[in-house]
Amino acid sequence: MHDKNIINKIINVISPKLKDHILEIGPGHGALTYALLDKINFIEVIEIDRDLAKLMIEDQRSEKILLHQTDALKYNFSSSYKNKKIRLVGNLPYHISTPLIFHIIKYNQYFSDIHLMLQKEVAERVVSQPNSKIYGRLSVAIQARCNVEKFFDIKPNAFYPAPKVMSSIIKLTPKAPLEDQIDIELNQILIAAFNQRRKKITNSLKGLLTIDQIKKANINPESRPENLTVDDFLSLSKARNK
Repeated sequence: MHDKNIINKIINVISPKLKDHILEIGPGHGALTYALLDKINFIEVIEIDRDLAKLMIEDQRSEKILLHQTDALKYNFSSSYKNKKIRLVGNLPYHISTPLIFHIIKYNQYFSDIHLMLQKEVAERVVSQPNSKIYGRLSVAIQARCNVEKFFDIKPNAFYPAPKVMSSIIKLTPKAPLEDQIDIELNQILIAAFNQRRKKITNSLKGLLTIDQIKKANINPESRPENLTVDDFLSLSKARNK
């Protein structure tokens, strides 16, 4: 990213404080990293690219950076927790953004907030609401675990080389963790429901929930997955857990 106005807009959204514990995924050439270091004392970064990691290590500001040269998809975010919740920032590689988001939210309890730059299409799926064609498993899985907010879009010419797609900045604020069993049930229900999103839930969830269980959860059995709210899916998860 080379557009300083966009970098400043992102910094304003994050609103970093001097003693914040910030962890950045995919710093690249450090455009956002060094802008953050103008506001904070220290930053952790995860960079898988060996050459980019080397450039960051050789930079004169490297004493303020703890670099993890590793794959963010395999990173144990709890290892960065040091008695203070982490503020996660990331420009997620577009080809792995969805699995990486699912990996990140497994560690929700360690984050105070999460600011991500995503492909616009993915960002809109994250924040989408029921009765929308783009509302799906990703929307519900994240919104069940985080409050979500989309801030602004970024045109391709803010980057070099320019990608072929628009990007967006979103914020996730973790909610209280789901009970372990509810978490498991929710994932199973979402996979089954949205794999057959045009079917009524009595059909798509057959084998997971009976019609009686669906009714006891105060859900209309004639509904389709895209009609159900996040709370509806949580109610179904609790009904299956009884």
